[in-house]
Amino acid sequence: MRRENYSISGKSGEITGWGISNFLPILEESNKRIKCESILVDKDGPLEEEAALLAKHINKLKEEKKCKKIHVLGISKGGCIATAILKYLKDSDLDKLNVMTYQAPFLGTIFASPVALYKRVDEFVGSISDSLLKRVIPILQKIRPNTRTENPSNNLLKILKNIHWNVFSQSHMDYDISIMDKKGVPTKHLNRYDRNFLENMFNEETLLRLKQVNFTNITTNCSEKTLSRAFETRNINALMLYLSSKTIFRGKVSDGMVDEKSSKYVEEICDKNGIKISKMKIPNGHHDIASDLDIISQVMKEKVLKNEPKEHDSR
Repeated sequence: MRRENYSISGKSGEITGWGISNFLPILEESNKRIKCESILVDKDGPLEEEAALLAKHINKLKEEKKCKKIHVLGISKGGCIATAILKYLKDSDLDKLNVMTYQAPFLGTIFASPVALYKRVDEFVGSISDSLLKRVIPILQKIRPNTRTENPSNNLLKILKNIHWNVFSQSHMDYDISIMDKKGVPTKHLNRYDRNFLENMFNEETLLRLKQVNFTNITTNCSEKTLSRAFETRNINALMLYLSSKTIFRGKVSDGMVDEKSSKYVEEICDKNGIKISKMKIPNGHHDIASDLDIISQVMKEKVLKNEPKEHDSR
């Protein structure tokens, strides 16, 4: 099951966005009966509300006799939601549930904290020479055209911030995984920031459910091999995430958007509370799982297909 932000574009009403299309070929290779579902999400809504709605749907699926197994793969902020649903689950049929989180920012991410992020960007750009900036800016202007100032460093700053701000939704869904500090959120947007979402992620109810369901935390990190593979496959997303890992995160191990301490926090919590969960580390990866089919294949084959009975209806 994948939760997706959808947008409707054009007169045809065609749904845009990544969806689950990359999972289907892998599942279709097996003889097992597995049904994929997409659940529409309000991308501007608080993540806690989205978790409650998803849990309600899963509780209904658990009650269906023909449904033998439910796999929930939460990617990035979806991993935080997949964890937050646990406290809303009914006690019955918890053995049906297989929850997987991939690079979830359990302690937040600087990319959801514009004020903190832009300070980091300012420092990075300030360390680059003007001669290099004049070569880099024309490339970035292809992404964000019509952005011009006389000063090369100011030009690059404006381009980078505009790119982030236009991708960033400036909504609950992003701010709720901001680093746990109001200093990272613009003052005029504080009403969209729910600090309690991350701080209360691992309450007593969630810890209890972590003991009862099959839970796997999947992590990765950028490396030199990530860079070489990005060039080999012409993967621009992987290249940008590698560069982000080396600059924005100041040497911390990260996948380009979430640092390792944040993505592994659930493992630390479970170790402290004597809770056994599965841990899966994929080397040389990055945050954009959609552009890395090897990661998708590994996750689906190792954590979904291997755990399926031969005849069933799984979702």
